Formats: sequence, structure tokens, C-alpha cells
Amino acid sequence: MVKMDKKIVTLAVILVAVLVYAMKTASIPPAYVEGSAEIFLMNNKTVTIVEKDGWGLFTLTIKPKISDFTLEIEFPEGTKYLIKKNGKELRGENTFSTKISGNTELIVNFQLPKDKTERLYREEGEYYIKIKTTKLPFWNAEYTIYLIPRKEKS
Repeated sequence: MVKMDKKIVTLAVILVAVLVYAMKTASIPPAYVEGSAEIFLMNNKTVTIVEKDGWGLFTLTIKPKISDFTLEIEFPEGTKYLIKKNGKELRGENTFSTKISGNTELIVNFQLPKDKTERLYREEGEYYIKIKTTKLPFWNAEYTIYLIPRKEKS
């Protein structure tokens, strides 16, 4: 009888471990996130343009599948932003985080630091913005938008 109990306990522990792993690695987006015309595909990467003065602009339209999830936008270190959310202006640096409950439009205006802008234009560095949507236990998604310099017209 004792040997059978050990087997059941072992199976239960394995089942719990697999369940925890599945919940941690599941990637089910909590919302449909759509970028504006300023976000486009180039060489199989999602990109947006940074002007010579370091400024960039794009719009995100968010249509939730669930309510009250966290949306986080991570900018390159030292980047300042101005984000309009439902008519309200929010300023900050490096990381923006907010709760989303219903359909939302974010107008994202950002400025890279001067040194990073110069490196980007000299093609010495690769910079990107990460957009994360999360709600426990398993709703999460991550999007990456690469920053590219505006090309000169020839």
C-alpha cells in the first residue's frame, strides 16, 4: 500500500511541475495591438522611424480580449516620452506602464538621447522599443519595434 502512495505522490508532483511550466511559458495575448502607419515591416522586422533630432512618433490601437491587463512600453535607456492616452498626456523616461480595461488608443511620442541618435544614424547600434501586455496567470505577449533612421531622399 505504501509503494502505491509513493507512485501517486510522484505523479502528482510531476503533474504540478508540468502545469506550472505550461502557465509560465504560455503566450496568449490579452489584447489585439495594432500599430499605425508609422509602424511598418522592413526586412521581416517591425520598425518605426527616428528623425535626426531623435524624435519618433507612432500610434497603438489596443482592443482587449480581457480587461484590466498591464501594458508596458520599454524604451532604450535615457529615452523621454510623451504618451497621450484617452486625451490625457503622460510624460516620463525609459518605461511606461498602465492598466488597460477597454478599447484604447495611445499616441506615443518619444525622443532618443542625442548620443544614441547619432549612433543609430552612423549605423553603430541597434535600438528597439518593447511592448509587453500581461495579466496573470498566462495572458502575455511581447512585441518589438526596431528604431531606424530616416533615409535621405536621393
